[in-house]
Amino acid sequence: MTELAVLVPEALVLVGALAALFAERLPGGDRTGARLGAALTFAAALSAAAIGVTRPIAGGTLAYDAIARDARVAVSALTALYLLWLSGSSIERTREMAAFAQFAALGGMLMASAQDLATLFIAIELGTMPAYVMMGYERSDARALEGSLKYYLLSMTTSLVMLYGFSLLFGLSGTTRFDHAGALSPEGLLGSFAIVFALSGMFAKLSAAPFHFWTPDAYAGAPASAVAFVSTVPKIAGVAALLRLSAALSAGDLLPLYFGAAALASMLLGNFGAYPQRDVRRLMAYSGIAHSGYVLLALGAGSASALAYAIIYAVPSFAVMVVASEEGTAIDDWGGLVQRRPAVAWALVVLLLSLVGVPPMAGFFGKVAVFGAALDAGRTALVVVAVVMSVVSAGYYFKLIRQAFFGQAVLIASEERVRPGWTSGLTIGIATAATLLLAVVLASAGALSLPGVGG
Repeated sequence: MTELAVLVPEALVLVGALAALFAERLPGGDRTGARLGAALTFAAALSAAAIGVTRPIAGGTLAYDAIARDARVAVSALTALYLLWLSGSSIERTREMAAFAQFAALGGMLMASAQDLATLFIAIELGTMPAYVMMGYERSDARALEGSLKYYLLSMTTSLVMLYGFSLLFGLSGTTRFDHAGALSPEGLLGSFAIVFALSGMFAKLSAAPFHFWTPDAYAGAPASAVAFVSTVPKIAGVAALLRLSAALSAGDLLPLYFGAAALASMLLGNFGAYPQRDVRRLMAYSGIAHSGYVLLALGAGSASALAYAIIYAVPSFAVMVVASEEGTAIDDWGGLVQRRPAVAWALVVLLLSLVGVPPMAGFFGKVAVFGAALDAGRTALVVVAVVMSVVSAGYYFKLIRQAFFGQAVLIASEERVRPGWTSGLTIGIATAATLLLAVVLASAGALSLPGVGG
């Protein structure tokens, strides 16, 4: 297979992004851009699955192993689902949102394949910059602009810290490549600083503690429709990139210690921080911080099940934020949902139970894989904390279910709702079916080769 053929999925996403930019000149206007993008990104997911695992390309700077394959398929498939929902929504300037989502997905797909520090940094920025614009999409809303500005400033700061770490790694090891385990193995105090700086930037991208503080404020100011994408798709790519980078680093006891401390802080701060929230966006922001802790638990153990868990988290979380954009972002807005939209209310039960990790949902099998990897690495205390925090998380997730089924309907939502289009039920249905399908696949272990799960 030629190198250009391997890049067909990325090329399809790029074509979709460029078409969306000029969608006003296409028949059907804005909606055509989103529909065309949905078709192209779905084709990208299929082609990435068909290409599968192949040799590195571009002089070895892009690797296409099982991690890259699964991340590319997940990123493009979830982006296709987002664009499908977008094409039927009442959001204005749909073509702009569709274009930025696809540029972010393109950066994420390259990020998952990057096997070189310079390539990785460029891919991260390509995936992050469109997200700044999406967060400030409501240009007339001061809170949205504030959230976007916070996201931009803090993300740029952490990007510079990460770049400083990358430059130190290059200076000390003499290479930017991480083809083999331990390729980047700087020694001494300066080497430790290089690794800490590099990983700190990556942790901030994943909203992991102690670099999480921007997330609730930025999400609370942004439109829920933008949060649905920004809080899920880039995280899948970020976990794949961190998985590859951490495998290349060699720093004695520093890496497990750093991952363990960040995992513990993320699980505690995320789960306890979510409890008092009355805004769904802030609640899901803290939820995302907590789930980053579970991912770091697996990464600290050197297990690729972290990527499987990131995918299992992203699908239901995406669908919950779609519901929030349509029903209102305050928890009270969800009152009477079961009377208004019974199918969506029951789908919500499946999605939230998966996020809690209740058997036999996909989240349960994901947590079993993550906790099992940590136990094998001798991190029993952290696993005990993770299990307790999973039980704690049920409290705030069930708060959403209780309001949807037993809360009183409100006549006026806290914020303007996105009017559900014909694609809304289809999108939520596909996400729910995918969550159930992942549970079946993981239970049967091995039908789909998610790295680290089922062999």
